[in-house]
Amino acid sequence: MAIESKKFPLEGKLKGISDRQLQEHRNLYNGYVNQYNRILELLAKADSNAANPHFSEWGELKRRESWAHNGALLHQLYFENLGEAGTTKPEKRAIAIINRDFGSIEAFKTELLNAGKVVPVGWVVWAYSVLDQKTHVYSIEQHMNHTPIGILPLLILDVFEHAYMIDYGTARPPYLEAFWENLNWKTVEERIEQLFHPSLTGEIE
Repeated sequence: MAIESKKFPLEGKLKGISDRQLQEHRNLYNGYVNQYNRILELLAKADSNAANPHFSEWGELKRRESWAHNGALLHQLYFENLGEAGTTKPEKRAIAIINRDFGSIEAFKTELLNAGKVVPVGWVVWAYSVLDQKTHVYSIEQHMNHTPIGILPLLILDVFEHAYMIDYGTARPPYLEAFWENLNWKTVEERIEQLFHPSLTGEIE
């Protein structure tokens, strides 16, 4: 089933991330949505019986499916967790989980932004792991390399150069700080409430 691009009217609402940067970044997101839909369309027509470890049309499409899927979804989650004034302070459940798993908001911020300096091109994802029932900050290269299985994403940081090149050139650290200052913690709180049964996060009240 085809997916549709979502709208993210953030112009004039962010500090340190310009409207032009947002517009160009959204154009790239729209491209991932279009490519994912195209891959699904071609997969429906390709012959999976021709699959082999070397080359087949169906096999190449399957290899690119996860790239386009993750490119579309990660961008959607990223734009959703950017927000305007009044959304930039962690809320109750986020604070409790961060304090439990990282010790403090400052320690969490340090790990999140330092992870953003590690990835050559890719993403930083704060997510809950079904493996140990805790949250972790993960570094993902490209859209799919080093992607842990069994995680539920709570916060997404794009560290591809296209996320900051217009505003900061190749200087990533000031972009990371701008990202932190523009976090939409209301969205993060909603993700926690929607994704987690209370038993998953333990006693955090």
